[in-house]
Amino acid sequence: MLNLNNPPQFDSQVYTKIALNDLLVYSMHFLHTQGIALTSEDIISACFTLFPKRFSLVKYPYWPDSAVVSRRWSECRRKGYLVGGVATGFKLTPRGFRFAEKVEKILGGLRPASNHVVPTAVKTRAGKFVRAMETSDAFRDYKKHGKNSKFNEFDFRSMLLCTMESPAETLKRNLDQFKEYADINGRRDLLTFLEFCAHKFAHLLVASKKPPVKKMQKAKGKK
Repeated sequence: MLNLNNPPQFDSQVYTKIALNDLLVYSMHFLHTQGIALTSEDIISACFTLFPKRFSLVKYPYWPDSAVVSRRWSECRRKGYLVGGVATGFKLTPRGFRFAEKVEKILGGLRPASNHVVPTAVKTRAGKFVRAMETSDAFRDYKKHGKNSKFNEFDFRSMLLCTMESPAETLKRNLDQFKEYADINGRRDLLTFLEFCAHKFAHLLVASKKPPVKKMQKAKGKK
């Protein structure tokens, strides 16, 4: 079992009303702040230590239920909160860190939000994408012409590191991720630019709904 020195005590009447996915992301965030690697075993232990009433075995409440935790990894990964796996270990994404802060506020918080420092690794990664946005043809054109900018769909997709075949879901996910990177670096100019992109190419960010294919019924021949 993970040995956390003086772990925070949360009100069970509060955390029992919070979704398991949210508590998992927060538990990973807490481990990160303690300098503990995000291995599957430590995550399971942290979830149980911080929120025992949500992550314990029903019949044996003094032991963690690893199955409850493991079922949540894929969904949190799909939502963009984390990357990695059991074999390689996990990492929170910038979106995951920001979401964990929201969960922390609901839980009652361990520290004022103003004192929160974005991890150096996260800020370094965000900075690389910010520089990529700055040098993109789309942003250069926007910087020169503002709301009259005429950069095209290819420029928009390239800026988001997507191809012309990338689906709407990928475009929207990358756009949201880039907004987070810009926010982490305090780049209001890039946030304004990305909002302009979202409006200009709104039609590309909505998944097309194809009508279901109806099966043709074979006419019964007359006897």
